[in-house]
Amino acid sequence: MNSEPRAAVLRCPHKQPAALLPTRPWRFALVAFISGILLGHPMPMLRSAEEAAIKTLFLPKSPTAAAYVLARLSNKELIEAPRSEFVYVALLQRGGMERKIRMEALQGLAKSRGTTPLAELIAGIGDLDRKGEDAWPVLHELAALLLHNKSADLTPKRDDLDKLAKDAESPLGRQLGYAAVISADGSADKAWQQVEAEPGRLVDLILSVPLVRDPSLRASLHPKIEPLLRRDDAPELRQAAIAAISSVPVREMETFSMLAAMVKAGIERTTAVASLQRLARKAWPKDQAEPLLDSLLAYLKALPVEKRTEPEAINTFQLASDLASLLPVEKASAFGKKLGAIGVRVFVIRTIHEQMLYDTAKLVVEAGKPVEIILKNEDAMPHNLVVVMPNAAEEIGRAAERLPEPDAEGRIHVPNSPKVLYATKMIDPGQQAKLSFTAPEEPGDYQYVCTFPGHWMRMLGTLAVVKDVEAYLADHPATPPPIVTEWKLADFEADLQQIAAVGRNLASGRESFAKLACVQCHKLGKEGYAYGPDLTDVLKRWKGDRAGVFAEILEPSKVITDRYKHHTFELVDGDEISGMIVKEEGGDVTVHTGPSDALIRQLKHSAIKKREAQGSSLMPMGLLNQLTKDQILDLFAYVESGGNIPAHEHNH
Repeated sequence: MNSEPRAAVLRCPHKQPAALLPTRPWRFALVAFISGILLGHPMPMLRSAEEAAIKTLFLPKSPTAAAYVLARLSNKELIEAPRSEFVYVALLQRGGMERKIRMEALQGLAKSRGTTPLAELIAGIGDLDRKGEDAWPVLHELAALLLHNKSADLTPKRDDLDKLAKDAESPLGRQLGYAAVISADGSADKAWQQVEAEPGRLVDLILSVPLVRDPSLRASLHPKIEPLLRRDDAPELRQAAIAAISSVPVREMETFSMLAAMVKAGIERTTAVASLQRLARKAWPKDQAEPLLDSLLAYLKALPVEKRTEPEAINTFQLASDLASLLPVEKASAFGKKLGAIGVRVFVIRTIHEQMLYDTAKLVVEAGKPVEIILKNEDAMPHNLVVVMPNAAEEIGRAAERLPEPDAEGRIHVPNSPKVLYATKMIDPGQQAKLSFTAPEEPGDYQYVCTFPGHWMRMLGTLAVVKDVEAYLADHPATPPPIVTEWKLADFEADLQQIAAVGRNLASGRESFAKLACVQCHKLGKEGYAYGPDLTDVLKRWKGDRAGVFAEILEPSKVITDRYKHHTFELVDGDEISGMIVKEEGGDVTVHTGPSDALIRQLKHSAIKKREAQGSSLMPMGLLNQLTKDQILDLFAYVESGGNIPAHEHNH
C-alpha cells in the first residue's frame, strides 16, 4: 500500500462512544447497509439483522468513508469486526480499549505495512496529536506503550521522536516526544542543549520530565531545573519548573521548602500546590507544616464561598488536610475544625503511576453528611473507584472480574449488588471523575476499591464513616504514607548471595507473602493456591539461581512460560473469557480463568471463534516497591524455605 492511503487512514476522524454497549445485530446490519451504499451495492432490506450480523463487514476503499463506518460501531462491535488495516487503525485510536487490543493493532499494522510495531506506534501518536483534545486520553495510553520501550529500542527511532517533540501540535505530544528522546539518549544533556536557547521548546522539555520512567534520568535534571524556580524574568519557564521539580527524586526536602515559600508568597500558588501534592510524603518536613497551613487557611478564608468548590480551592483544601496530619493531635484537631468550618468535605485521590495503588489509603467522613471524591487517574491504565459495604471489597472485586457487559449506567466491572454503594465509571489515563454522595448514616469502616479485573487485591482503601471526624482523628493518628522505591536487581545482587548465611525473619516474609496477595495465586508449601507457578521448589527448578528468580519477580512479563501465558478466547456465542490453558486434548480446552477451582471452564473447540495469547503477565510490575530491603529479603528467604517456618520463628 502506498504512503498516501496510509496517511489518510491515520487521519480519519471517528467518534468515540461514551460507553461500552452490548453487541446488537441490528447495529451490524445498519453498518453493513451503510457500507453497501458507500460501495454502491446496498444490502437487500429483506435480509434479517441476525443474518447481516454474521456477514463480512464490507468497508469502503476510501479511508474517510471507512472511518465513518467504523465510527458507528461500539467498542465491543469494533473488537469483533473482521481484521483489516482500517480496523487496526480504529482499534489503535479508539478510546476505552485494553492494552492488549492496542498491541494487537500495532502488530497487525506492522505486518500489513512491512514496518515494526514501534514505527506504527510513533506514527499513530503523531496522527492522534493532530486530532485535538478529544484524542488526549488515548495519547496518554499510547505514551505508556512508547515509554515502556528500552533505550536500545528507542535509539534507532531518535530522529522520528525528535520530530514529534518539535512538530507536535499538542503540548502532550511534544512532551511525550521529549520524554522518549531523553529515554533514547539515556541522558537529557543533548536534548537540553538543542532547546536551551528556545524558551517555548525548553518549557515542553521540562514538562516532559514526569513522563520519563527512569528515576535516575529524572534525578540528573535537578541541577538544570532547580535554578529555574527563581527565574522571575521567565514566568513560563518558572511555572514549568515548579510543575516538574516534584518528579525529580533528589533533595526533596529542599524542594518542599522552596515550593512552600512560593505558596506563602502567592507565587504561582496553583502550580506550586499541585506540585507539593505530588511530592513524596517522606519529604514533607513536620516543622514546616504549621506555617504553611496558616498561609493556606488565610487564603481559603479570603476566597468567596462560591469559589471554594472550584478545582484550585479543592486542591488547596486537600493539601491543608494532608499537612494537618503531620501535626500533634491537638493542633491537627484544631486545624481540622477550622477547615471544616470554611469548606466542604472534598477529597482528591490519585492513582500512583505503574503501582496499581491509590495514593490515599483512608478517608474519614461524617455520617449522613455530603461527600465529594475526585479520582484523578495518573496511571497508564484505566481505573475506577467503587464504594462498598464494610469487608465487601473481595466479594465485589471477584464478582467484577466475571462481568463482560456494562451496567445500566454504562459502568463496566461494577457488579449489581446491594453491597455496592457508589461508583465512578472506568476512567482513562490522564482523566478524572467526580463522585458526589451522602455518607451512610451507620458508622463503620466502609471500603473503596478499583474493580478493574485483578486490581481489587491491591487498589483499595478505607472510608471511615464516623459521628465526629475530629474526635476520630484525635484517637486515630494518621499513618505515614508508605515509602515507594523502584527496586532494581543491582540493589540486591550482593545480598542474594548471602541470604542463606544471614538469618532472615521468615515470619515477616510470610506476612508480606499474604499482604501482597501472592498467596491468592501461588502455592508455597501448604499455603496458597496454584493459579500461577508453584513456588515451593522454585530455587530447585532454577538450579539455585537466586538472581534469576528475583529478576522474574521484578519484571514478571519478561519471560512467561507457555503454561502460564494468559489467553483471551472469543466464543461463537459472542461471549469472551480469558485465562490460562490447563490442558487441551481431544475436542476440549480446559481454561483456568481465576484463582479458584470454581473458575475452571471447559470449552469445545467448536465453541471457540478466536484465541489470542497475551504478552504481559497478570502479576503487577511494582509489587515490591512499597517494601523495605529487609522485608524483600525476608520474603525471598520465606519463598526459598518452601513455606517452612521453624516453630520459634512464629513468635517474631
